[in-house]
Amino acid sequence: MRWKDYAGKVKKYRTAVSDFLFPRCCTVCGKELLLYERYFCLACRAEMPFTYFWQFRENPAEKVFWGRARVERVYSLFYYTAKYKKPVHAIKYRSNVELGLYLGEMLGKKIQEEFDYILPVPLHYRKKWKRGFNQSQIIARGIAKGLNARKDTALSGKTSELRCNILRRKQFTKTQTHKDRAHRWSNVEDAFALNTNNKIRQNLNGKHILLVDDVLTTGATLDACCQILLQQYTCTISIATLAYVE
Repeated sequence: MRWKDYAGKVKKYRTAVSDFLFPRCCTVCGKELLLYERYFCLACRAEMPFTYFWQFRENPAEKVFWGRARVERVYSLFYYTAKYKKPVHAIKYRSNVELGLYLGEMLGKKIQEEFDYILPVPLHYRKKWKRGFNQSQIIARGIAKGLNARKDTALSGKTSELRCNILRRKQFTKTQTHKDRAHRWSNVEDAFALNTNNKIRQNLNGKHILLVDDVLTTGATLDACCQILLQQYTCTISIATLAYVE
């Protein structure tokens, strides 16, 4: 027996024992998962409301930014519906980092484009300390893995580099969740800046940047980040989020 086959069987048995002692449940419906299921049961995985924004231009997410910051493409994995907001909440409020990596990688494999840098929307240090992580950074890590695992990327030799320290959040702002459109924009106005450390800052002129966040609603947060980058650099910016709110 080859070592790879042996290791695979050991992993399978270990997962079976773990599931017996600590049953895994579907992120959406709560049903106990079978051995071969990951994060979603087969039914919820089949019903996932994918946007397919990666397949066409001038999609609804791109129209959010018309007349605002100059954005090349916008990608979202699924629609933020009543049922499918649960995966986002599991990542953001229940610290399900592995789910964030899994969904980010899924989106990265669907995006048929190459980027120089992937930048997550930064979290204020107080909020990051309280939560323990930046969910946008987790999603961005997954996207980077998915992008760099594609066959065409492997053949070209070009990889997308994750950079988490170019942008910083200089103001502690309240959550955007319960704010209306106008207050969302005023809440993030002047909230972001470039890192002042010259050793960390990078010349982004001529680069294609993928800016990553968890959910796209009004685009206020992402637009604020884009404006900061475009004021300083002559670069191209695309955007990726896990979910899109219709």
